[in-house]
Amino acid sequence: MPKYLLKLLSCLLPMPACIALFVLIPAILVPQGASASCQAPDASADVVVAIRNAEPFTSRSPSGLDEGFSVDIWTSIEHELTSNGLMAKSDIILCNSIDDHLRALESGAVDVVISPLTITAERMQGFDFSQQYLQSGLTLAHRSTSAIDFSEATGVILQTISQPGVIRAILVFLAINLVLAVLIRAALRAGGSGEEIDTGLGHWFDSMVEALVRTIGLKGLSDQFRTRWGRLLEILMALLGTVLSATILGVLTTAFVGSIGGLDVTPAERLPEKRIATLEGSTAQAFLIAQYPETEENTTHSLCSVPTAADESDTCLVYQSWSEAVDALDRGEVEAVLGDWVALTYLSRTDQYLDRISVDSKVYRNEPYGWGVSRDRSDLRRGIDKAMIELMRDPKWRKRVEAYLGVGTVAPN
Repeated sequence: MPKYLLKLLSCLLPMPACIALFVLIPAILVPQGASASCQAPDASADVVVAIRNAEPFTSRSPSGLDEGFSVDIWTSIEHELTSNGLMAKSDIILCNSIDDHLRALESGAVDVVISPLTITAERMQGFDFSQQYLQSGLTLAHRSTSAIDFSEATGVILQTISQPGVIRAILVFLAINLVLAVLIRAALRAGGSGEEIDTGLGHWFDSMVEALVRTIGLKGLSDQFRTRWGRLLEILMALLGTVLSATILGVLTTAFVGSIGGLDVTPAERLPEKRIATLEGSTAQAFLIAQYPETEENTTHSLCSVPTAADESDTCLVYQSWSEAVDALDRGEVEAVLGDWVALTYLSRTDQYLDRISVDSKVYRNEPYGWGVSRDRSDLRRGIDKAMIELMRDPKWRKRVEAYLGVGTVAPN
């Protein structure tokens, strides 16, 4: 029966009965053992496992198949728990959001949440966490661009030059050039045509130009030198010039190629200046809100709005999944996505976003991930911890992680 009809009927009763029914109606409408935004579990299951769509950790395919890294790990751990008599049957249910997971764990509506949850002191007041199984962090994802950031390229070059020993090497090179200038002039005089060689300022300038041109490889071998040691000197300068030119070209190439689409890492305190998407109820949202000035604390919750209710002045949009947030970024509806480094890196490597989305390699803070476990299932938590530790000690654990999350995603910088 629709909710409004139940309330209407209840108010036709005496006041005490009306009040009682208003209290009982929510319990009647919400299935036992599940929160309002989670599926109802199988009544025969003694362990209810909750997931949400959070690729590559957990997701449900259109055909109803539960898949992802955490689902694979749970399958392995479930066998261990069953063989040890800690459970008989589990049922995986789908919830809509992190907030639904948190409420379900605190109320005991679900026993385990295997979708990624950051271990925080605040959350541990309402439920327990399993052994940490992954280290991630908060970072920004941007739209990729093919433009060259000349300021970043210049910074790379200046950083290279300012490294210890580089300035000394440059000075040594200049000194060698002076010596080469003298040797070149001496070689030319020894094999000269008999014309008088200028020994004034012009002589030294011409000598420096000659030495520089030959040393950086702009001038190859010639028949200008007629003496044996002059020819050997020319060969030596040609070799030095080739090596030096390759080094200079390598530094410039690295600087400019590395700066294509390059973006400076946005300081945390400047995040409110951008229009950012994040995950509703996540630690990323809490971190973003904390960056707003204290004078705006009362308005930050309204600034973090759902896309359907947002306007141009909103600087924080919240989504139910990282893929939805990245979709908004790809469409140009937001400037960046603040969120989980592992999830954003994974999405940026998929065919849909390859070369379209880039993720910062630096994180604002590291975050440990664990499975949420209902507080009244301490025996189950200990069994999960034991099985999890055994899996993590397996030499194949890293390969198992990277098979789902991607190479290099075991931990961020």
